[in-house]
Amino acid sequence: MDTPIPGTDHARIGIIGGSGTYQLAGATVRATLDVRTPYGPPSGPVTLADVGGRTVAFLPRHASDHSLPPQKINYRANLWALKSLGVQAVLSSSAVGGLREGFGPETFVVTDQLIDRTWGRADTFYDGTVTDGVPPAGVQHLPASEPFCPTLRSHLEAALAARGLPYAPQGTVVVINGPRFSTKAESQWYVSGGADIISMTQYPEPVLAAELNMGFANLAFITDSDTGHDGSEPVTAEAVFARLKEAQRGILAVLEDTIAAISEDYAPRPLMDRTAVARIMALPAARESVSAR
Repeated sequence: MDTPIPGTDHARIGIIGGSGTYQLAGATVRATLDVRTPYGPPSGPVTLADVGGRTVAFLPRHASDHSLPPQKINYRANLWALKSLGVQAVLSSSAVGGLREGFGPETFVVTDQLIDRTWGRADTFYDGTVTDGVPPAGVQHLPASEPFCPTLRSHLEAALAARGLPYAPQGTVVVINGPRFSTKAESQWYVSGGADIISMTQYPEPVLAAELNMGFANLAFITDSDTGHDGSEPVTAEAVFARLKEAQRGILAVLEDTIAAISEDYAPRPLMDRTAVARIMALPAARESVSAR
């Protein structure tokens, strides 16, 4: 396993694979990188692969064997690792439940808003611990009114439309802590608060990406109607993974088309002070390494 060279732009596009997406089928693997971060090990080694002539950095969110539950994922390590490799644009895939009409099973969603109902997750790089530098990187306040990059979202939507896949061009996701599914009362409450779909992993990824000035967009795939939906069956992991298996070809095709559509000179929105970002990226790596997993 290779160790990345600090300061080298290995890839400008990063992919975080959700449940069921543990590798980029059909891609040409160039290297597997053991990335060490200040926050401990990421979900696994980062794979550099050629997809349609573009080099991407791929990381499976739950690890390659799906051994990491949602609340145990090291989200900060994952995003820091991608940024350290030169990534500017991050695309993620997620399995979600549908909460209302128009968001039924086997429909894709280009998520545009989120509601955070998680707890206990390290969801910022600016937690007051990095106090040196001028200005200090210790405390920063991210503008988060539009948590997903509009440019990347438009590319996802165009790819879905071109392939004739059923999709919703926007949707609000409520993110719960997991690993359990919601009660009926909880799901009905989320609907009353404006949520369209429900996930366990879509937070804090977009916020952490934005804190490092990376663009972020999510491709959600609805595997079930959540338990609060009228007439819905209880959600089971078996049903979720069965639908995901059937959807893998479409998910990977849309990601591949979107990768091809991202401009070589894509520039993410500069939402965070560049000096603060530089201080975070200059932090020394922790002793732990993914190779010890």
